[in-house]
Amino acid sequence: MFYWREIQNGTLKFNRRDAEVAALRELIREELIGFFDEYIKVDAPKKKSLSICVYGSQHLKEMAFDKAKVSPCIEIQDIVGFKKSQLLYGSLKGWSRLKL
Repeated sequence: MFYWREIQNGTLKFNRRDAEVAALRELIREELIGFFDEYIKVDAPKKKSLSICVYGSQHLKEMAFDKAKVSPCIEIQDIVGFKKSQLLYGSLKGWSRLKL
């Protein structure tokens, strides 16, 4: 199942387990704590959030109201184009730029 999942996802990283274990072995406790403090904990300086709302055509007024409240708000009209613009969309695209 592992190999089929790699093929279906298009990642084709058949040594994934070994690579992840090797990366985890190199991880230093202080680095992990520093990453948590900087990106994850409440009020972390580099913490980011993502909120997704889907509106039907009967609820355009609610969408306009919510867009006025939230800043910044990005409305995606072309979902296919948006997905293709993402770093890891499709096969191995983006792996060379990805860092653990």
